[in-house]
Amino acid sequence: MTPKSMLRHPRCVSPLQSLAEGRFEEVLDDGAVDPARVRRVVLSTGKLYYDLLKGREDGRADGVALVRLEQLYPFPAAALARAIGRYPSSVDLVWAQEEPQNMGAWRFVREQFLDGAVPGVSRSPSYIGREPSASPAPGSHKAHVREQEEIVALAIKGAAVPEPETVVRGAAPATS
Repeated sequence: MTPKSMLRHPRCVSPLQSLAEGRFEEVLDDGAVDPARVRRVVLSTGKLYYDLLKGREDGRADGVALVRLEQLYPFPAAALARAIGRYPSSVDLVWAQEEPQNMGAWRFVREQFLDGAVPGVSRSPSYIGREPSASPAPGSHKAHVREQEEIVALAIKGAAVPEPETVVRGAAPATS
């Protein structure tokens, strides 16, 4: 299901030729960055990608690659490994999502990395997103916008994260 906002988003388009002659891409790698200069790879899915893209452009963060998973199941492990393999092995690898940590694709994606399903990738991404919650949304548009801006800033800039006891939203270790 696509959010209605994506139906009118000016950057969420495909050329007619691509629709007629192309094929479905399970993973969309970032063609706008120089792989040698990348210091962080942000994995995401859905409409958060467009917020991350805007955040990267606004912050002129050319050292951040945005890799989109367009399909979660069956998990496109080989395609994802090819995308991650283009970047130096020393890059920060993070998963960003707008849903709370106990919702969305985070746990499924993390399991794929922990189970070794992504060939040639021996580490799991860190999590950036909302803290675990019983509700998928904060209930306030202002709070949602603030949280979304925080997620984008953490994902793009790698801003410092408070100690785990005080984390509202931030990078959690990939393993427990």
